[in-house]
Parts: sequence; C-alpha cells; structure tokens
Amino acid sequence: MATELDRQFFERNTLTVARDLLGKQLHYRGCSGVIVETEAYRDDPASHAITRPKKGVMLWQTYGCVYIYLIYGMYHCLNFTTEKDGVGAVLIRAIEPLTGLQQMETRRAPATKRNLSNGPGKLFKAFGFDPDHHGDEVGHSEIQLRADGHNGNFDIGTSSRIGISKAQELQWRFFVRGNPYLSR
Repeated sequence: MATELDRQFFERNTLTVARDLLGKQLHYRGCSGVIVETEAYRDDPASHAITRPKKGVMLWQTYGCVYIYLIYGMYHCLNFTTEKDGVGAVLIRAIEPLTGLQQMETRRAPATKRNLSNGPGKLFKAFGFDPDHHGDEVGHSEIQLRADGHNGNFDIGTSSRIGISKAQELQWRFFVRGNPYLSR
C-alpha cells in the first residue's frame, strides 16, 4: 500500500516540493491519478502571497495545507502550501488519470480521457473536489497525496509558468517530459 504524504513533505523549499510531487498519486472520493505537472509559487510577483495578500496569507503562515482558489471567476485550482520557514505553494497543473474514470468523464463530458485532467481547472472538476477543503491539513483531509512507489524513472522538464503576466522568466513549471496528459 502506498504511503500518504504528511505535512513534513511540504516543509521544504517550494521548488523541491514541486519537483518531488511529480509521480506521486492524488486521491479523492474514488478518483486517483499520477501528478505529471506542477508549478511553484513563492514570494514572486505572480504569487498570491504578493498579488492577493489577504487571500495569500496562507502561503506565509502554513505549510502542508490545501490551498484552493478561483480563477477567471469560474475555475478552481488545487494547491498545497509549502516552506516551514518561508512562503510558497505548489499548483497541481495536470494528472494522468488512474481510477474513477467514469466519474471523471461524467463530470467533464464530453472530454476524452486524455483531456480529463490536463489543466488545473479541468482536474479540479474531473475529481469533483469540494472547495470547502481549502485550509485542510495534509494527512487530515479527504484530498490525499500518496507516494506510490514510482521508481522516478522519468525525465523532468522545466519551463515558464503558464497563464501569468509577471515573473515569466522563472522556470518554475515542472513536468514529466513526454507525458500525454500535460496541460497545453
């Protein structure tokens, strides 16, 4: 059985956590998938810690907590706060679906398996996450992250984060190179 990640996993540097989440499994109410793409946010100009200080206070004050926010007034995004002695969060951008495909397809109809969860808003809807989990502590939430025993034999790519206008030069998007479930 896979080991559930705990808060201590998230107390480290945000960039390290973002890379290390690749290959881990995300589980929620019968749905699961392998994380194949993440983005890191710290105290940079694109981070809620700077752009939305009231909402982004969790990035300063917590680590190992679920951080959910709404973008464009219509899509929720799933993040986890990081850094015990700093500021940060990791956005889960894409997963490769494993279980609960029928539920995901129903929620995301008419999406194909390949398009179910290849973006932060898509995966949030496919999994049927409840925004009320905002603030939950990892290890004490229905949203679970597990080390699946993946051997880590994949090539990690980096690039600029997607959909931001500030700090575009930062190569803080991490992904499993060549995975067909990456966001576009």
